[in-house]
Amino acid sequence: MLNYSLKQINKSKLYTKPFPYFVVKNLIPKETLKKLNGVLPGYEDITEKKIYFQSTSGTKKTLLPKSIRYKKLQKNKHFRELNILFKDLKPHILKKFDNCIKEYVRKKFHKVKFSQHSTFSVMKKGYIKSAHLDRRDHLIHVLYYPSSQSNKGGEIKILRLKKNKKVYDIFPSKKDLTSHKKYRVKDNFCLFTLNVPWSYHSVTKYNGTKDRKYFYIVYDFPTDRGGTKLKNRQKGNNQNDFWNSKVQVASVKRKSKFFSE
Repeated sequence: MLNYSLKQINKSKLYTKPFPYFVVKNLIPKETLKKLNGVLPGYEDITEKKIYFQSTSGTKKTLLPKSIRYKKLQKNKHFRELNILFKDLKPHILKKFDNCIKEYVRKKFHKVKFSQHSTFSVMKKGYIKSAHLDRRDHLIHVLYYPSSQSNKGGEIKILRLKKNKKVYDIFPSKKDLTSHKKYRVKDNFCLFTLNVPWSYHSVTKYNGTKDRKYFYIVYDFPTDRGGTKLKNRQKGNNQNDFWNSKVQVASVKRKSKFFSE
C-alpha cells in the first residue's frame, strides 16, 4: 500500500496559489479501500457518549484518538494500517512541502519533530462548513475520504483572499474571499494542505443519503495544546507561535455561526 500511495503522491501537482496544497484522487488500492470501508461505522452506529460534535447542528460525529470507540477501531487491521500508512508517508509529504515550509514557518521550527495523529468523522445530510482556517498547531492537515456521494454536494472549495492581510482572520468575511477551485469528493479522495495562515477552505452543503466518512490526519508542531484531547479541541488553538504571519478571530459573530452550522 505504501508504494502505491507514494506513487500517487509523487505524480500529483503541488499548487502554491492561493496556498500550498495538492490532491490525490485515488490514494489507496481499490481492494484495500473496500476492506477499509467494510469496517468503518456509519453515523447511526456511533452511539458512545464521548463523541466530539464540532457544531450544534449535530451533522458530524468525530471520534478522537483517545475515545473508547476509536481505540476499538484501532485494533482492526484495516483501520490500523491506514494510520500506519500516514505515519510512513510523513517524511515524503514533508519533503513535498519543504520549500513552502521554509518560506512560511518561523525558522526555529523548520527542523522540529512533527507529531502525527488522526480523527475519524462521519457526516450526514445537511453538513456544511463556511470559510475558515484550521488550528494553528497543525503544520499540515490531510482530509482523506474513503466514502462519499460525489454527486450530492459537499464539494471542498479552495478559497483565495481578494487582498493580502497583515493579520489573517480565522473566520473570514465572505466579501474578503473569492472561490479559486472546487473539488468533488469521491471515494478515495485526499487533500493535503500546508496550513498557512491564509489556507482558507469551506465545504458546500452535503445532500447525500449515504454517510460521508473521512479521516482528518495532521502533522503537528510540538505543543501541549494539541488536538488529541477533547478539552483542547473545545478551546481551539488560535495562537500563532509557529508561522511568520499573524492570525486572529476578528468576528465573534462569524465564529458563532461557524460552530452552529
